[in-house]
Amino acid sequence: MRVLLLLALVAPAGAASLEARIEKSVARGVEFLLSKFDRKKGWGGAMGTGTYGNQGVAYPYSAGPTALVSLALLKAGVPSDHKVIRRAFSFLRTRHRTPGVAYEISVMIVAVAEYAGAKRSPDYRARERRAQRSTGRFKLPEGSPLKKQHWTWLVDLTRKLLNFQAKNGGWRYYPSDFHSGGIADVSSTQFALLALSTASRCGFDVKREVFERARAFLIASQSAKGRLVPRAIHVPGGEPDAMDQARGFPYIQKSTVLPYRRVSGGMTAAGVASLLLVRQELGSDEELEKAIRDGFAWMGRFFTVKVNPGYAPFLRGSYHFVWLYALERCGDMAKRELIGERSWFAEGADYLMSAQEKSGAIADPTCMNPHDVLGTAFAILFLTRAHRPVSGG
Repeated sequence: MRVLLLLALVAPAGAASLEARIEKSVARGVEFLLSKFDRKKGWGGAMGTGTYGNQGVAYPYSAGPTALVSLALLKAGVPSDHKVIRRAFSFLRTRHRTPGVAYEISVMIVAVAEYAGAKRSPDYRARERRAQRSTGRFKLPEGSPLKKQHWTWLVDLTRKLLNFQAKNGGWRYYPSDFHSGGIADVSSTQFALLALSTASRCGFDVKREVFERARAFLIASQSAKGRLVPRAIHVPGGEPDAMDQARGFPYIQKSTVLPYRRVSGGMTAAGVASLLLVRQELGSDEELEKAIRDGFAWMGRFFTVKVNPGYAPFLRGSYHFVWLYALERCGDMAKRELIGERSWFAEGADYLMSAQEKSGAIADPTCMNPHDVLGTAFAILFLTRAHRPVSGG
């Protein structure tokens, strides 16, 4: 299976037992998710626990969970022609081809690209490839292995997501979603940038100014000050005693709702991962590098895999596995096995495997329903190190 081969590349010597445990855990999680697919409902709407404050019904949609689980299964090595995968994308294509919420659109873009064969595609972010990119529904980039039906789907989703970008450069649920004191939030923005980076890599011509505006939003969203702490991501030849400011990210920096202004691990990892994606598109500069280092410094100072650290924006310790998924993207995009002195992947993998149930589910009770399905999907994305190697690289 792809998981074991991937782990063999990234695991240190003597870690065979960890590799084997992860392989077994992922296989059990895959079987659980496959068993939960429903032809009429996909993997279900994220309903039941309610939105902010855990009141009422939240997100009665099916596209987001179904796309997320499909992505996790593909990253775990389930072939694209598996009957459940084919049924899942048929369900998405026929009933939810272009959903209306930024989260769902974003996850759909990444899932569709993976399903369409992004791993076989040249990386169109490369300088020599950029001129070959396209925005046409029926004009595939030169050399693209994608089928036309997948390319048109990807284009329609990407165009819609671009129209959701707010004036300040970030994203929110809807283009006209102005509640809670902000027209954009770090959480929606992280998924939007992951999607746009994926589309860019596959050959969609996402304009430079889109990422420049997102960069400005992220820089403005990070805490202005932070305690000086030892550098969390040391590099060979770097200063041994270097210090950085531990500056994290809140959900919405200037929200009228106090909890949304509090910094958390999930939002800090989301912000740093987003900055790393922006760096891939725009290149590096000192302001950007400092923001990244300071974000890692916050994660190093408050590091834990047992809970979403800091002040969670909604519930105490909420969206635990979303924090771990963002942590995975940070560690792998930055090519760091340690954050501070902590082995983030080994600790996170041990935690997730210890939480696995007999059914194979790895439920996240701090997430929205279905806890078991969404939690298992995020856990598999972490355990398979879904952002490494980067599809299309």
